Amino acid sequence: MNRKVLSGLLAVLIVLAMIVPKYAEASGFKSIDTGIKTQVTAVGQYSNWDGVPSVSQFKDEKGQPAFAYKAGKKIKVVKTKDGKVKKKMNLKMKGSIFGAVTCDGSGNVYAVTGKKNSGDDTKAKTVFITKYNKNGKLIKSIGDNGRSSLADYYDQSYNTKEPFSGGTCDVAINGNYMAVDYGRKMYSGHQSNSVWMINTKTMKTVRPNSDEYYGYSNYESHSFGQRTVAYEGGFAFMSEGDCYDRAFTFSTADIKKGKASEQSVFDFWVKKGTFDAYDMGTLNNNFAHIGDINDLGNGNISFVASSVKAMNSKAQKQKEQIFVQIFDPSKDLTKKSAYVTTGKRTGTAGNNGDEKKTNYGVKWLTGYSSGTVENPQAVTDGKGNTIILYERYGNNYSYMGVYAMKVNSKGAVIKKAKCISKKAKLNSCETPIYSGGNVYWCSNKHGDNKFKLYVHKCKI
Repeated sequence: MNRKVLSGLLAVLIVLAMIVPKYAEASGFKSIDTGIKTQVTAVGQYSNWDGVPSVSQFKDEKGQPAFAYKAGKKIKVVKTKDGKVKKKMNLKMKGSIFGAVTCDGSGNVYAVTGKKNSGDDTKAKTVFITKYNKNGKLIKSIGDNGRSSLADYYDQSYNTKEPFSGGTCDVAINGNYMAVDYGRKMYSGHQSNSVWMINTKTMKTVRPNSDEYYGYSNYESHSFGQRTVAYEGGFAFMSEGDCYDRAFTFSTADIKKGKASEQSVFDFWVKKGTFDAYDMGTLNNNFAHIGDINDLGNGNISFVASSVKAMNSKAQKQKEQIFVQIFDPSKDLTKKSAYVTTGKRTGTAGNNGDEKKTNYGVKWLTGYSSGTVENPQAVTDGKGNTIILYERYGNNYSYMGVYAMKVNSKGAVIKKAKCISKKAKLNSCETPIYSGGNVYWCSNKHGDNKFKLYVHKCKI
């Protein structure tokens, strides 16, 4: 081949290389650069233990996406319009540990923060809720020592010594009420969750008037992850536990009716005799990761998470998959009739691995034979549908991107799972925002060491 022909072929190859299309994000997906640099991570996240998101995302009083993060001794709040930055505020932070931020219908901002108690004074307040007006002016701050959701029979060693430890910090507002569900280390040295509910008008603690078991209690130990949403006259909660209970445990607190309930919906296998042997390392592994709960608006709750399918020794070798359960909380959640979705799993569970269990309404949404799924998340579109997001990784832990799908109020898949972005990451341990027909969340992009903060937007 002469030199002229070879040069011609090289020229053609160069042109072809230039016109080969690059990877394009899914139709309807957009990453909006906020101009802010901060690392988006879940502080303390480890194995199946949730962490506290460094960037808290929420809706503002106009239903628009907003987010907040700690910067030195201040909390920076950023409001957007359709994901584009429109307003910034600096809030003086109470305590030293960042928990979460949210907003009410009047534009008042609430920051949940904390501080670690290095001493042994169990009356010391270690968790704080601070209220600011829509312009960031401080209104009032109140504190709690972790007794807000403990029944009377729990002694002072169950109070909060170190907040936001071994779990996350999730918040919700329902009218004049606000709920915080967080992981914490107690003075006993053990870990659990704690729920704190307040009246946002009076800025005082409230709790159901239930006297069951000597008073209202919302307590799971260990509690790896916590989620809460507004529900009826109060709130609904989900906790991921490994011992008391070894399950995804659902609970409600209706402040207006003074009623509370608690039931497990999904159990985890463990080798028989594990608790008796006090083998905490084995007990900690429950082969699952919490996702999100959502009020579908018809009285039903949708719950999305990931887990292995088996409730027997096969769990040790299985890969986690995404599932959904849709149920009526007013019914007995140990019965098939409480669930809208269908699907049954049976086996042995309990902290000692010797209790026969059956879970109902478990609909598996993925069945990948290779790789892993991580960070399951879900949000409702206000029409009874649940939009589900998760990250997928290959066998060598290569990043495959953010995947999305949608199920209707009965759990039927109406949009199959597909990759919507190979560059974006999810905001671990946070719930996506649904606004104006789009799903929003905040994160850095995969492999970005400069930590540029993006608001990701997608119509699903």
